[in-house]
Formats: sequence, C-alpha cells, structure tokens
Amino acid sequence: MWAWLLHRLTGVGIFVFLLLHIVDTALIGWGRDLYDALIRLYHHPLFRIGEILLAGAVLFHGLNGLWVIVLDFAPAATLYQRQLLTGVVVTFIVLFVPAAVIMFAQMLHATGSERMFQWGDWWREWRAWLPALGATSAIAAVSIPSLSVTRPQPSVRPVGGLELYGWLYLRVSGVLLLFLVLGHLVIMHLLDGGVNRVNYDFVAQRFATPFWRTYDFVMLVLAIGHGIWGMRTVLLDYIHRPLPRLIALSTLYTITGIVAALGALVLFTFQPK
Repeated sequence: MWAWLLHRLTGVGIFVFLLLHIVDTALIGWGRDLYDALIRLYHHPLFRIGEILLAGAVLFHGLNGLWVIVLDFAPAATLYQRQLLTGVVVTFIVLFVPAAVIMFAQMLHATGSERMFQWGDWWREWRAWLPALGATSAIAAVSIPSLSVTRPQPSVRPVGGLELYGWLYLRVSGVLLLFLVLGHLVIMHLLDGGVNRVNYDFVAQRFATPFWRTYDFVMLVLAIGHGIWGMRTVLLDYIHRPLPRLIALSTLYTITGIVAALGALVLFTFQPK
C-alpha cells in the first residue's frame, strides 16, 4: 500500500514540477535578464532543498515503476514481489543518499555570484514559497482521498483500444524516461557544481548543440505524455460524475498542451541574444 501511495504522490509532484520547469526554461527565449532573474530565485535555499526532494521523487518513482512493470509482464514474479520491493528500497538508498549529500554540499559551498541570495534573508523571498505551496497542495489533494482507499486496485492490462495504448505507453515511456531524466539530473544537478553554474550562458551553450536540443525534445514529449496519462488515471480514480470529470480532464489537457507547445517552440526557435 505504501509503495502504491508513494508512487502516486511522487508522480503528482514530478508532474507539477515538470510544468513549472518547462515554463521557466522557456523564459530563456525572452532574454538574458529575465532568465537570470529567475535562476537567481532558484538558488534560494527552499528551492535547493526542493531540488534534493525532487531527485529522490524521480528516483523512487522510476525504480518503483520498474517493479510494477516487471509484475505486469512477468506475473510469476508476484511470488517474489516482497524481495523485488526490498531491492527497490535498497537501490534507492544506495543511489539517493550520495546524490543528496553532493547536492546539499553544493548549496552550502556556493559563493559569490553562484549563491545569488543572502542567507539571512532567505525566508523573506515570498516568491520562492509559491511553487512549494502549489506542489504541496497538489500532492495533498491526491494523498487525502488516497488514504481512504483500503487497498490499491491491482494493475489490469486493458483489452484494447485507447486504454491499452495508454497503458503500454505509460510503461514504455517510463523505462525510457528513467534513463533520460536521471541523466538530466546528473548533468544539471550533480556534475561540476550542479545548478551553481546554471545561467543564461550555460543554457544557451547547451541549446547551441543539436544533440541537446534533440535530447530535451525527446524527454519533453515522453514526459508530457507520461504525465498526462498518469494524471488522467489519478483524476478518473477520484472524479466519477461526468461533468466534473469532463472539466477536470479538459483543464488537464489544455494547460499541459499549452505548456508543452511553449517548451517545444523555444527548443526549436531559440537563438542566443
């Protein structure tokens, strides 16, 4: 039960961050000053702690997703599901603890222009609290009804149609994203000082390479599709009346579609100024 609940909660949290991250990255298309001002806010301690929690959420969600996929396609493995879940937990601890230590050390050791904030005034930056409150509210909205469920519904492979394609896409994209997103986190948050080195020039240099534009676009498409279908599953679990369900799904598709289009537009049209 706890693994199912954590998988769902981390998925919601990652999806909220994904939409925010696409928007903030797209702001690079509006110039150096605006983008660097946003990055300055991202060096706030609250964001840096959130960055560590995000890495943990992505890692757990991916590893637990692999466990679910194994059980889906190899039913005989159900006999060993406790051992497999133990493997997920051990692998998570082995990978997450060193990464968290590195990221926390980078936050403490940032100096000069890398720091971009004053430690004594970190709590006064109200804009830094808004995304945290938004993500917390979204997770709470899912966790509260989830706690009333006595046991998670077993994963059932749909017979055909859109449901089957979505079910398969969720699993195939999940495997691919595990490598793409973890690779992105390692490059952007662990190597060479992590986010301490991220600014307009760093991202512009990255986007100047066709490989990285393609890498980010593939990751964008897979993550948006994976996130939409996952959020659709969550909404369908808790919203049963036709009209509220229509409104919720329409809102999900509209907001996500606009954000995805914005991200793709910037990826293909951005030119350093």
